[in-house]
Amino acid sequence: MSPPPLLEVVGLSRTLQGGSSPLWEGISFSLQPGDVLFIRGPSGIGKTLLLRSLALLDPAEGGTLRLRGQAPSELGIPAWRSDVIYVHQSRVDFPGTPLEFFELAQKLAARRGRPAGDLAAAAAAMGLDPSVVLNQKWASLSGGQAQRASLAVAAALRPAALLLDEPTSACDPEAVRAVEAALAACGAALVWVTHDGAQPGRVGGRQLELPGGAVSAIEGGLHPQAKAAAAAARGGGRQAAAGAGPREGVEVAIGP
Repeated sequence: MSPPPLLEVVGLSRTLQGGSSPLWEGISFSLQPGDVLFIRGPSGIGKTLLLRSLALLDPAEGGTLRLRGQAPSELGIPAWRSDVIYVHQSRVDFPGTPLEFFELAQKLAARRGRPAGDLAAAAAAMGLDPSVVLNQKWASLSGGQAQRASLAVAAALRPAALLLDEPTSACDPEAVRAVEAALAACGAALVWVTHDGAQPGRVGGRQLELPGGAVSAIEGGLHPQAKAAAAAARGGGRQAAAGAGPREGVEVAIGP
């Protein structure tokens, strides 16, 4: 018997304010830990809006969401957002440093017995020098550094799912490959929006086309090998750089 879905989405629909017809409707899919789902579709179709709907930042008008079989109303919105983390595509300059931001989130999470993730390992996996980048003010980081630091913080918080809005848009080609590999191996379920037409093929997994919602497999890519490696690491008593696992925690969204 297959395990129940980690994240289950059934019949999600959304209409723009003042609109008469839906941007998309009947969106349904389910994800297990480590799964990758790319969201594809033309500009303006609401790909970012779908991510925000999954994070309960901009709730959909119809449909149901469940995390490990529980609806947002059962978990509570802060607990849902702590385990389904949205990472915004635009640069966000938080106060302080990436390390300070992570430590603040961990202190709040520790009230619920949540174990600490390894931020330095997550940052290194993203191609960053942890000893330098994690201790710099956000505002002093380059666009690519800030983007990867945000991803490292989000991954090291060890959510069940990461909602990624153009996560490599500010990265150079070498950094793009590092981020793709790190995310594919992090153990979280990934819902990923990209305008890089080659990225789904490099990473692998599945893709969902908007507005219709058809889901299809992506052959090859990093994902099958990365998922197997992450599973082997967890089975050996170790955790992937960013870690994974079911927990409750604080409300976190990396971006507006």
